[in-house]
Amino acid sequence: MGFSANAQLNNYNAGDVVPDFTVVDLNGQTHNLYEYTSAGKYVLLDFFAYWCGPCMATAPTINEFYHAYGCNQGDVVVIGIEYEGTNAQTYQFEVSANIEDQNPYPAASGVDGQAAAVHAAYGAAAFPTIVAITPENVLLDNDIWPIASVQTLVDAFPANSINVMECVMSTNELTAQLDFSVFPNPADDRLNVQISNPTNERLNYFIYSSTGALVATGQWNNASMQEINLADFSSGVYQLRVEGVTRNIQKKFIVK
Repeated sequence: MGFSANAQLNNYNAGDVVPDFTVVDLNGQTHNLYEYTSAGKYVLLDFFAYWCGPCMATAPTINEFYHAYGCNQGDVVVIGIEYEGTNAQTYQFEVSANIEDQNPYPAASGVDGQAAAVHAAYGAAAFPTIVAITPENVLLDNDIWPIASVQTLVDAFPANSINVMECVMSTNELTAQLDFSVFPNPADDRLNVQISNPTNERLNYFIYSSTGALVATGQWNNASMQEINLADFSSGVYQLRVEGVTRNIQKKFIVK
């Protein structure tokens, strides 16, 4: 596998019908291609690898497109299909691409998210390989490249087939506004959580695994800093969710 110079799908050309697949993203959400297309959605797939520098450079533009066209609630669905990494490595990719706190488009890791099988089926030749699929499961373009701007992605779809749509502010976007941070990240057996809570609002926290299972819960003690014991946690990506009456915020973290 290489970088973007010769990127394309080896197994399918524009005009071909592509196969169905199901992957699980970093938040434990399942994504099935044919479910989206049967609902009349276009789909943009970003085939990438967690270690790929050009993929990191392109991800912010893809994320901008994802936001501009409704965060998968509009005419087009965006999914990242990682090659061979774990959830933790794929989350680190988002960190390196500076999109981890920008409500990133859903991404499935090669190992934990079953995305490696999609790479094998579609035959991505290099990274990133970005493709567009119609509601009829037909490949529009097997290599959208180079990515100069969001308009490059828009132009891959038929004229007027996708419409700009407001992306409802997500909990990850709210996180950035509320001075919510976790460290160290990756963590060992302790996670420090800092959150601004000037009104001493009663807050509860919940920790979920990458499969969506609730693994820990507790009450915020109204201090600016709180330590959470991770000694019994397995290695992987987790989601820390803090809930109150006026706020509902979340942030991913990695346990080594």
